[in-house]
Amino acid sequence: MYLTLPLPSTTMRTMTLTVFSTDGIMLPMPFTITVPKGGRLKDLIDSLSLACSLKDDETLLVAEIYKNQIFRLLDGPSDSVALIRDDDKLVAYRLPKVSETCPLVVFSHQQLERPYGFGAMAPNWKLFGVPLIARIENLSSGSEIHYQFLKLLRPFLMPVEDVVNDYDGDETRNTVNENSKVEGIVSPLVSYCDAGPDSGEENDVHLNADFKFYLVDKPGSSEIKMNDPVPISSLTKNLDVTVHWSDKMIEKYDTCLLSSLPEVFKPQLFAKRHEESISLYKCLERFLQEEPLGPDDMWYCPRCKKHQQAIKKLDLWRLPEILVIHLKRFSYSRFFKNKLETYVDFPIHDLNLSNYISHIDNQLSNCYQLYAVTNHYGGMGGGHYTAFIDHGHGRWYEFDDDRVFPISEDRIKSSAAYVLFYRRVREM
Repeated sequence: MYLTLPLPSTTMRTMTLTVFSTDGIMLPMPFTITVPKGGRLKDLIDSLSLACSLKDDETLLVAEIYKNQIFRLLDGPSDSVALIRDDDKLVAYRLPKVSETCPLVVFSHQQLERPYGFGAMAPNWKLFGVPLIARIENLSSGSEIHYQFLKLLRPFLMPVEDVVNDYDGDETRNTVNENSKVEGIVSPLVSYCDAGPDSGEENDVHLNADFKFYLVDKPGSSEIKMNDPVPISSLTKNLDVTVHWSDKMIEKYDTCLLSSLPEVFKPQLFAKRHEESISLYKCLERFLQEEPLGPDDMWYCPRCKKHQQAIKKLDLWRLPEILVIHLKRFSYSRFFKNKLETYVDFPIHDLNLSNYISHIDNQLSNCYQLYAVTNHYGGMGGGHYTAFIDHGHGRWYEFDDDRVFPISEDRIKSSAAYVLFYRRVREM
């Protein structure tokens, strides 16, 4: 009476990545794409390039972000997308192709954390936000790093009106009012952001007060001064730079946009349907089809006295009065465990198994009607069970812990269905 059915693997996978531009104009934008489950990183990049309208002179660099740092670069075109987990957070940086040979500068953000309360620890610098990256041609001095960082931050500037209204100090306000037209006020931030790497000592004063830059891999995290040379060679491929943000800059830039990053795939708890669905009959066909055994499951032949590769085949011989169907939603692979959120379309009133039984008995019906469903919400780490039960005459009820309430029949089918309970009925 108990039948465990596999879910045929859906061929496609939905993934969400956030694209960061390096042109100093566009804000980061999430894109949801569909790629083959057995696909490669090249398939992902091709699909994402189309979705974000990537130009011919641009390329995408995909990275996994973990704890506000680049955990790894996904730069192997033949790498499998199966290695990307649903709860990973991925970004794709748009970079110009002409500068692929230039060093890749990675900017990580830190802000001063001031603990509160009695016995609080001393203030310390804490990572926040998504790292920004750029390739800098002919990198030689700190001014080029300073300027490139401000260019990357330009889209995150708060509205100009808010910047002007919030600025402290009469001297600053007077400077803005004297040098700006009423209809086109430009904040001091924008002025030195647009100035360029060779804009002079006045901007150096602003930058040193607002941002401080440090080389991560150097002893003591040496600070990068505006006019100091950057210690790189022709063999340098990556340059990791930590940026210390002042409190004033935290207020002047939209750090929420800089910190918002969705997961690759986040299933909805009560999702009704997903992009792909399969019928219960397809699950049954998958269960009944021939399956070649692998080298680890060789069959010992009593005739030739050797181990041979064999084929396994299951058939349904007789059908029970009560049929319990368990859907194998939990998937285990070499790399990780996963719950399959596939929507299974199962019959409620007319499950007919006549085409799937080997031994035909004309005295018994091969038709079944659903009378209960066990649902599972959540994932591998934890979840919640509920049940739908037909109390007779099509009156369905939902059982959720100590709560019981009537529901309509059109709510019975969902991607949470885990165990199906059928009883035999007369053929129509």
